[in-house]
Amino acid sequence: MGTSKIEIEKFDGKGDFNMWKKKMKAVLVQQKCAKVLGDASGLPETMKPSEKEELLETAYSLLILNLADNVLRQVDEQDTAAKVWSKLDSLYLTKTLSNKIYLKEQLFGFKMDSTKSLEDNLDDFKRITVSLANIDEKINDENQAIIILNSLPESYKDLKSTIKYGRESLSLDDVLRALRSHDLEVKIEKRSNGEGLQVRGRTQKRDKSKGRGKSRSQSKGRKTC
Repeated sequence: MGTSKIEIEKFDGKGDFNMWKKKMKAVLVQQKCAKVLGDASGLPETMKPSEKEELLETAYSLLILNLADNVLRQVDEQDTAAKVWSKLDSLYLTKTLSNKIYLKEQLFGFKMDSTKSLEDNLDDFKRITVSLANIDEKINDENQAIIILNSLPESYKDLKSTIKYGRESLSLDDVLRALRSHDLEVKIEKRSNGEGLQVRGRTQKRDKSKGRGKSRSQSKGRKTC
């Protein structure tokens, strides 16, 4: 068993269940006890009963310790890691029609938020597609690319035209690569403009100082009658 202390944020029922589940699975894999999430009979026959018991207890305790109290109460009657895992899925991995409709409405109505960074917007989009994939509603690559293009504001009109025309196929990677490149160019341009303004400001300040100095020198050189 691994002895290093691994910490992930406790699942409180409000966060991203899919991401927590992925991290939790990684913790169990690292502690070499992820196999008990399935059928315990799938463990090696050569394993001693005491070793199996240790695996079961380790997996169970890790799950329990990574759940907030309000969620823990929901799985209190489950006495094995596999049962806790299954119960969490039934509670938070919602596959109802209403949830599917809600997620698809979010997806097809997705628009870039101008108050957020590009990466934050893309993360919001990814969260929706991952949630759909987890309820067996996978959106193909080309459709994701088209939805992202359609979500862009008017200021991206030229970039959209460049991406859409003159190619035989379109992939999500193509769109993301173009967006990130454009975003970087905009940041560099803003930085350059800002530095240019600072240089002009310093130059004007020096010119004014020189002008005042020259004026004082001329005043001293004049003779009074």
